Amino acid sequence: MFKYTQMVIFFALSTAFYAVILWIFAVMPLWIVPGVTALRPGNAIPPVTSLLWGPAATWGTALGNLIGFDVLGGALGWGSVGGFIGNWVYGLLPYYTWNKVFTEEPDCKTTSSLIKFELTTFLASSACAMVISTWVEAFNLFPFSILSLIITFNNFIAGAILGPILMVIFYDRVKRLGWLWTDVMQEYSMTARVKSKKAFTGYILVWIGFVVGNFVTILLGFGLTGAFWSPVEGIIGVDWSQFGKAFGGLPVVATALVFIAIGVVGLAMMEFAAQWEVPPEAKEEEEEE
Repeated sequence: MFKYTQMVIFFALSTAFYAVILWIFAVMPLWIVPGVTALRPGNAIPPVTSLLWGPAATWGTALGNLIGFDVLGGALGWGSVGGFIGNWVYGLLPYYTWNKVFTEEPDCKTTSSLIKFELTTFLASSACAMVISTWVEAFNLFPFSILSLIITFNNFIAGAILGPILMVIFYDRVKRLGWLWTDVMQEYSMTARVKSKKAFTGYILVWIGFVVGNFVTILLGFGLTGAFWSPVEGIIGVDWSQFGKAFGGLPVVATALVFIAIGVVGLAMMEFAAQWEVPPEAKEEEEEE
């Protein structure tokens, strides 16, 4: 994306929008956990900018959070590294999953489009929370379970309420101006060119990794997953708590990392599916050549 001047502009704009809105609420923060996380209406921005500006918003979300919340908001610390990575994922998943699985545009003008937007927002919110909370738990900065619950729903509520309104207002206008990321990077499409079973399988793995895994890990952190893990340990003959010692004696972190790996495999499968299954029109063009 950095080869395209317009994408760099989109990157700067998405960074500025997110940073400014986060900073406004950071000046008089509504802290949930002081110095760690606060109520953030600005969390509605990344799913929208991601769908409009693609990879430019991925980097813009990560940098915007670092500037607006961590640096200007007074939350800069070792946990900011996890915040940067988690917000990068938050800005990645909406456009990345949408253009590989859904054939409908994300304008939120139909019930179907709206439902897909809400699902996408929840997926991205949960993944962001999981990544940040794993980092924080690994360095013993704050418990995974509490922080992940807060971030997941803090992100999702803002995105679910304000995001569709912003999409209805801006999507068609941005599209008419030719400012969608796929207008610049024309080798990509806003929606899936074909319905791919491989891509959908990868999408399911992404949900297992970043949503199911997030909540399983949350329950583990609260000590509520014994009934789930005991049969698994009996089958595979492994004491999960002993496995966790490989990660600093933290079974919560070990569990999270296993599920994150599943999510990453799903993302890779979605990416390769686009290469494995060539659209019919592309095949016709190749034959003509």
